[in-house]
Amino acid sequence: MRFIHTVGKLPSYHLHPTGIPTVLSELLTEKQKALEPHFKPGLLQRNSTIFQFRFAEDEDFFLSVSQDSFIFNEGSATDPTLTLYLDHHETCWQLLMGTRDGMEAFMNGQYRADGNIVLSQLLLYLFKSADPTVVFKVQD
Repeated sequence: MRFIHTVGKLPSYHLHPTGIPTVLSELLTEKQKALEPHFKPGLLQRNSTIFQFRFAEDEDFFLSVSQDSFIFNEGSATDPTLTLYLDHHETCWQLLMGTRDGMEAFMNGQYRADGNIVLSQLLLYLFKSADPTVVFKVQD
């Protein structure tokens, strides 16, 4: 798999023994707050969906989405619904916020998904604020 190098790589940090949050946990909290006003509850038409984000050069995290809420968590989910492979965190945030085209990222080798591909496309609209809500019926 080919990845394009981007600027702003997030350094790898670990949880300090004193309980001080990691850089990644702070980033996930910041992004969650920024995305909350744009969240479209019920868009996925599933009780629970877990998106695992794997990165070539940054720390992994996952997104748990229910009918009316979502939360980002560090690390790996035990049983993700869909696994997404990206080059860097920045590409992920651009896709989620709708400032980057998913097809362009895919064609550049910066983004791919394994699992329910319809869910990977709906994920791109879950927080996108500028476009009207797209409605699809998702079936496994």
